[in-house]
Amino acid sequence: MKKLLSRVWHYDFAHSEAHTVARLAVAMGVLLIAFGAFDMLADTGSGLYRFLTGHVDARTNPLAGMLDQAQFDRMAWLLIIALGVYISLFAMVSFGLSLRRYGRQRFIPIFMAHFLSNLVAMAVGLLLFALLGGVAYLLGFRYEAGANLLSDGYTVALDLLKRYIPTLVALPYPLALALGMVFGALPGYFSHWLAHHSRLVWYGAHRCHHSAEIMHPVGVGPFMFLPEIFGSFPSIAFAAISTKLFYHEPLLAETLVLGSLGIVLEKFNHTSVFYDFAYRNPLVRWTSAYFGNGVYHYMHHTSKEGDEIINIGGSPFLFWDRVFGTYRTPTRTMPRVGLTNNPHIRLSPFAIVLSGWQQIGYELKMNKSWSTRFWIVFGSVYWSPPVSRDFLILGYPEQ
Repeated sequence: MKKLLSRVWHYDFAHSEAHTVARLAVAMGVLLIAFGAFDMLADTGSGLYRFLTGHVDARTNPLAGMLDQAQFDRMAWLLIIALGVYISLFAMVSFGLSLRRYGRQRFIPIFMAHFLSNLVAMAVGLLLFALLGGVAYLLGFRYEAGANLLSDGYTVALDLLKRYIPTLVALPYPLALALGMVFGALPGYFSHWLAHHSRLVWYGAHRCHHSAEIMHPVGVGPFMFLPEIFGSFPSIAFAAISTKLFYHEPLLAETLVLGSLGIVLEKFNHTSVFYDFAYRNPLVRWTSAYFGNGVYHYMHHTSKEGDEIINIGGSPFLFWDRVFGTYRTPTRTMPRVGLTNNPHIRLSPFAIVLSGWQQIGYELKMNKSWSTRFWIVFGSVYWSPPVSRDFLILGYPEQ
């Protein structure tokens, strides 16, 4: 069993045989049919899905002036189904085009390693929450108190925000929502900026999202390993604070829905084969400009040295990137993407997700100075301790 686990842990898709790659390509082509349902339920469409189904279940109608309850319910489910079908079709078509452009032997190893890295991240996250539940149970609390610690804490935090965050000025709803969208995007900008500056967050949570050299909406690593801790909860909480400043309650649902409307264009964020189309099509290009996605976000994944931290914000119009000088106009030619200078990496889903934690652990063990250990955890990505080892990068092309 130990030998088998070791083989799984160290398996590198870069060394897969041709017949294995062919079988994986067929299997993934079939699985992509269900990707739209997964994406709507648990990923980029989940905010819109929860908003719509919440109103359906509660028999409330936010469009009461235009539709009756039955019409709203039908519209909600049709929209959810249509988006799910679109996402699956987009994934299947871009998968086929990627195979044709890059070839199975080059594309499938990159795709599989990064697709499976999402499953590894989800599994480790579930294990972590199960561990929290076990600790709570051993301490005499209910298992759910530990397993749901973050989600319950998030609910309590939002309730406290509603009570104690002051409304500086109660603006008309449209203006409050517009300002809320602008200021609500600032926490997301900051958290993404931190993910590229902090050693702990970069190696432990975000590098996994930037390692694919051929991108596909399914074959790219998780945006944030343990996203509840490092990404989504802090951003949503601060977005709620921002909107509460201009209105008598946090406009959280509205900001989530408006952000989710970009889901149709969001698929161009991480799709190499559609870059030229997304750049040249005026409707896709200029609508993407508002949401800060599509080719604008694709530029964020460039492997060009010196451009590691560009276009890190979102809607509206990458406002905070323009304010802080991190905005870049998309280039006519598709940029090369991946880690800076495109190093050779281990195409192992475990390495993609967990190698950063291995590196930090190794550095803490091998460097005995407590000041060095402090900077290992709290330092910048541009700083490196005297003794270090990268468990993901194997070398660089010129070497």
